[in-house]
Amino acid sequence: MELPALGRQLDVTAERLGFGGFAVARHDGLAVFVPFAAPGDRVRVEVTEHGKNFVRARLVEVLAAGPHRVEPRCRHFGECGGCQFQHVDYAAQVAAKGEFVRDALLRTGGFDWPEPMVVHHAEPWGYRARTQLKLEATSGARSDGSFGRLSRRDRKLRSERSGGVDAAAPPVLGFHRAFTHETLDVQQCPVLAPALEQGLAAVRAAIAELPRKDWPYQIDGACGTDGASWAPDLPGMKKDLVEHVVGGFRYLIEPECFFQGNRHLVGELVAGAIGEERGELAFDLYAGVGLFSLPLGRRFTRVVAVEDERRAATLGRVNAKTNGCDNVGYLRATTEQFLRGNEARPDLVLMDPPRLGAKPAIPLLLELRAPRLVYVSCDPQTLARDLRRLCDGGYVLEQVEAYDMFPQTFHVEAVARLRLAGPE
Repeated sequence: MELPALGRQLDVTAERLGFGGFAVARHDGLAVFVPFAAPGDRVRVEVTEHGKNFVRARLVEVLAAGPHRVEPRCRHFGECGGCQFQHVDYAAQVAAKGEFVRDALLRTGGFDWPEPMVVHHAEPWGYRARTQLKLEATSGARSDGSFGRLSRRDRKLRSERSGGVDAAAPPVLGFHRAFTHETLDVQQCPVLAPALEQGLAAVRAAIAELPRKDWPYQIDGACGTDGASWAPDLPGMKKDLVEHVVGGFRYLIEPECFFQGNRHLVGELVAGAIGEERGELAFDLYAGVGLFSLPLGRRFTRVVAVEDERRAATLGRVNAKTNGCDNVGYLRATTEQFLRGNEARPDLVLMDPPRLGAKPAIPLLLELRAPRLVYVSCDPQTLARDLRRLCDGGYVLEQVEAYDMFPQTFHVEAVARLRLAGPE
């Protein structure tokens, strides 16, 4: 198949949303990936990149808007890399999230999944209870070609290239620009919880009070029932713990800690993952600060929570004690370390691994042969990959449901439930 030349303009119709944050169109049978197009749009695009059997293209003009196109709520949409779907009505976003999970199960996992995909969702704005802000002065392209925290040498080189730094210039604070690692100065963010969005100006002002050499690389923010907190400490803004209440449990977290970010849907996610499970012993792997461990303690005689990150494990112990969950024990270890040294066989393993999935732990889980597994995932591709290995090793996939924890973006959470086939 001959690919259209780079720079060529094409008129195409967007058919559906694709995992990754674009719309999928067709040109002479070739897939064309177009950011910021909506399903049903007739658009003019310019080819920017060739793939093996697809091309990526830049939206030049919307020739005729489709039925799912809406006006984005944020003035930074299109420049900011945080959201990809604000221009698409929310019902279409929800439907697409279900297809992202189903498509991963089919293409990556090889599962036939004919049933409708349930997608749990809630209020799509003001939902984010956690955020990470970048500073242009301290973050971006490094001299070795990588991206991230700038060293003093990198900062000096950047200053020399730009003709020097204006010491009085206000900090450029916000999120990465779309498709780059440059920092966009963000004045508003309607997906943030109000306490965080309203704090943007205060954080910017506090940073401006610091000597430029002391500007941080990243500012972590979190909010809960008692307002917002930011880290690191800034002038007039001392970092503090914030409290979340989920399912009747009180969770204390620090701004740097991982915690499910959708304050409107987190309770439903926990209820869906726990389900009707009960028994003598449960393992909660990649346990974080205990989001699933504590409610598991209501259903199981004993719960072992396993978390490697020091800050999260410490807070997990605090949360278990604060909530009177004496049957929840915390171990600071990697999941692999714990499983290698474990001799008990639990009734249930619940795991919520990072985006890369649980690949290193799968052989150990297959040796463990727990009767029931619950897998909470923020990436459909790694979820499908790991589910395939678990099912090839003796498990049966009973249920998968999606949770739109990240409205206005292409990201989607899923909960998969498995049982061990044959005699236990």
